[in-house]
Amino acid sequence: MSQQPDTPHELLDSLDRTPVESAYDQELAQFAGEDARKVWKGELTREEFFELYDEQFREEFGDDYVPPEGFTDD
Repeated sequence: MSQQPDTPHELLDSLDRTPVESAYDQELAQFAGEDARKVWKGELTREEFFELYDEQFREEFGDDYVPPEGFTDD
């Protein structure tokens, strides 16, 4: 019988990291996911995260991408 994760960090570490079939860039998703965890842990600011990924998200998702407030070119 496997032990249940005690903390959210343990839960994230226990998740299956096998990429799923998708039309989207899996490498971008993996790196962005790792950096999102850094934001959650306080190792990277939200602003730093979007400075790293805003342009890539725009290219990947096109009109479906809605940047967070404060990161628009308008």
